[in-house]
Amino acid sequence: MTDLPPSRRRLLTWATTLPAAMRAGALSAAPSPTAVAPFAEPAKLLVAGPADGALNRWADALLPALEQSLPPDTSIRRVEVGSADGVTGANQFEVRGVPDGQTVLLAPGQAALAWMVGDPRAKFDVAHWVPVVAGTRVGLVVGRTSVLAGDPHARIVATNPAGSDLVALLGLYLLGVRLEVVFGPVEPDAAETAFLQGSADVVLLHGQRVPERLAALQAAGAQPLFTLGTLDNTGHLIRDATYPQLAHFSELYATRTGVPPNGPLYDAWCAAAAAVQLVFGMVLPQLTPAAMVSLWRRAGSDAVASLGVQTIAASANVRPLAGPVATTNTAATAASSVAIQELRGWLAGRLNWRPA
Repeated sequence: MTDLPPSRRRLLTWATTLPAAMRAGALSAAPSPTAVAPFAEPAKLLVAGPADGALNRWADALLPALEQSLPPDTSIRRVEVGSADGVTGANQFEVRGVPDGQTVLLAPGQAALAWMVGDPRAKFDVAHWVPVVAGTRVGLVVGRTSVLAGDPHARIVATNPAGSDLVALLGLYLLGVRLEVVFGPVEPDAAETAFLQGSADVVLLHGQRVPERLAALQAAGAQPLFTLGTLDNTGHLIRDATYPQLAHFSELYATRTGVPPNGPLYDAWCAAAAAVQLVFGMVLPQLTPAAMVSLWRRAGSDAVASLGVQTIAASANVRPLAGPVATTNTAATAASSVAIQELRGWLAGRLNWRPA
């Protein structure tokens, strides 16, 4: 376990200063049915994605277990909104989500990343989300041995500077590596294909089948450079359990520079890494009553432990999280205003990129 970096200390300070309504439920038992008013109408699960999207398949697994754990006769109505990046659904939740505990949002980490980089479509604030449960995945940056040695011609293929590859671009920049960015097609395996063809030197691996994809890249000369790490329930960045032998970014930075990483641009990297690894976050609106937060968190804890969720999680290489660890991994995507300003300035100045 590493020392708590400044970004994580701010995260924990932020969590302890939230209204009680937002912090309730992390450590306390769920209230009895008589302590919480019954749902006056079906609860609503707002799925920030299309009906045929990956996020909706998580809703398929979560809904039955949630209904079973909530007060008797509670039903949940599912509403799918928008495209796979979750921005439209998150916008609707921000505008229409009344903080009465009747509506929860299921959103992907891409929505938080869009908000962070200043996507003009994003009209929501991730800091307003009250975490219930989450699902995360491993993130791993791999590349040729020459990359960390300072190869001046090292290349990375990215869809755009503000996509998932941002964590590789920004992380290597903080490590003193300067990459030539080649903007390419949007196919999920485009970067890996470019590496195999010799036209790229760095690849971010995340999502499904990471071990198999890593093996294919290693056979072509790649080596793991660092993982994105994962957060424990206190907000400490620790090694990813999938690759416990590999250093996470902060460890590698400290080894190379002799000091731990810090500053607003590092804080932005931490938030971006959390967003890239967040497959889904189930959240309530800001100022939801404490009893309702506790009720949903207990039901969410039962849901992620259910056989249906565990089965789909195992097949998709996703870690379903509940309790304090779900809270820290979701809340970590809420970058501070200083970090956001620094990140957007870096995108504009270093990569000549601004939101469309």
